[in-house]
Amino acid sequence: MTENIKYGSSTIYFDLTYSNRKTIGIKVNPDVSVEVISPHGANIDIIKKKVKSKASWITKQKDFFLSFHPITPSRKFISGETHLYLGRQYRLKLIESESQNVKLVSGNLQVFAKDIDDKANVEKLLKSWYSEKAEKVFNELFNKCVASSSVFAKETTVMKYRWMDKRWGSCGKNGDIILNTELIKANKRYIEYVIIHELCHLIHFNHSSDFYKLLEEQIPDWRKVKHQLEKLMV
Repeated sequence: MTENIKYGSSTIYFDLTYSNRKTIGIKVNPDVSVEVISPHGANIDIIKKKVKSKASWITKQKDFFLSFHPITPSRKFISGETHLYLGRQYRLKLIESESQNVKLVSGNLQVFAKDIDDKANVEKLLKSWYSEKAEKVFNELFNKCVASSSVFAKETTVMKYRWMDKRWGSCGKNGDIILNTELIKANKRYIEYVIIHELCHLIHFNHSSDFYKLLEEQIPDWRKVKHQLEKLMV
């Protein structure tokens, strides 16, 4: 059976089974599902209390496994499946409604749609929501990154964003920087890395030793961040 507990503003769902063991066991799987094995007859309130006491550890384990997950796995757009936003998982909840919109509420991505069985429409609503969030978050982080170094402050550039299949970002010869909208599903650290990477191309357009020297001055651990980000690309 599936149970859940509240942890801050999020919800932790877990699959509960009973066995002949004497203690309550908790396991986080690589697919970030949570399993709880409890002795027969254990009170559900006691089980939930135990899970809540381990909530911080569960969250860290899920974040660890998520860092190795493709950021765009196949989705069926049905209630109960999980979707990423800024590096965290949220459970999809489809709600029939005359008004169509998306809201992030208590760990759930609530999609209000006239026909929740119309998966193409649900996907369209979600992509529109992601795009709206990307515009706000990307601009905030872009301005932050530009202001972080006098090197970038001297450059004139325009940031744009669009959905891309194989690249996180690009810098055109005209100086425009384009971010992949898909990045809104990654945590802000990764987004900042892509922005700074492209800003460095305003100074050094190719991947020369001077480019990497500048990148390392801005992000000393850029190799580690890049490696983690590459694991997210399908």
